[in-house]
Amino acid sequence: MSNYILRQDLEDRSIVDFLGRLGYFPVKKSGREFFYHNMLRETGKNTPSLAVWDEGGKWMDHGGSNQTGIQGGGIVQLARAYWPNNSYFEVLQKIQFTFDHFQKAEIPVFDSFKPTNKEIESILEFSHSQQLGRNYVLYSYLQNRGVESVAPGLLWEVYYRNKAFENPSQLFYALGWRNEKGHWEISSPKGFKASIGNKDISIIRGAADYLVLFEGYFDFLSWLKFKKKEITPTIIVLNSVSLVNRAIEAMREFNKIDLYLDNDEVGRHCTSLIKESYPFANDRSNVYTGFKDYNEMLMHLLRNGYSRINR
Repeated sequence: MSNYILRQDLEDRSIVDFLGRLGYFPVKKSGREFFYHNMLRETGKNTPSLAVWDEGGKWMDHGGSNQTGIQGGGIVQLARAYWPNNSYFEVLQKIQFTFDHFQKAEIPVFDSFKPTNKEIESILEFSHSQQLGRNYVLYSYLQNRGVESVAPGLLWEVYYRNKAFENPSQLFYALGWRNEKGHWEISSPKGFKASIGNKDISIIRGAADYLVLFEGYFDFLSWLKFKKKEITPTIIVLNSVSLVNRAIEAMREFNKIDLYLDNDEVGRHCTSLIKESYPFANDRSNVYTGFKDYNEMLMHLLRNGYSRINR
């Protein structure tokens, strides 16, 4: 991919196509606008709030902006809101990479432009789950992330349908794990992350007085790959930084807390919020100084022939 990217070339691309390649699809259409469940922030509601006027190359989040302060605009503004921790040029690269390497997705066909007054249920419908190892694409993805040896029993192959598709019986697949509501959090090799059902934190029970907290599930698995066998703390995975207050409520019973949040502005803000409630909590992000998170460091070390991490 060329280092030089002309913004105007990207602005002319379809936002609906862009979101489809990332794994997001409209749940209804009213007039010329497509409506999506919000992928930029956690709303706690089933009402789709993000509207896309694809012919005009514009979008608007009717529920407000996320931490970036961006509430609407063109495809570049959408990408900046979606990847808030990347520089402007990195965002342009990611847009170009998405169109160059992610397959064009089938967009649902809506037989009517009439809006509905009923709140639309989640369009993702669980089909079945199975143990790891049968799906080559998913297992290769685990190998690429460096966690295939610790994932069995903690991750599953999850198969689901998208009810908004013209063919609602078509199956999609992703890696999945349970949250505290008993629903599935999923992550695909193409970078699509979502919940099948209501979103929540995930808790893996261990020691009653020692808690270790992670922002993402792959960071937890990366830590697990090198942890000392005699240590079995309770684990909390946020699954979304918007759930940090939910995690703070769940942390009350613990006397020792280690935090492994991202080395970025959002991660540091979450760490500060937690330490306001639990000043004794240990910020362990220095373990992966120079990297965004634990998994990024793990992949770097494995690519360079290292077999252990000094924790």
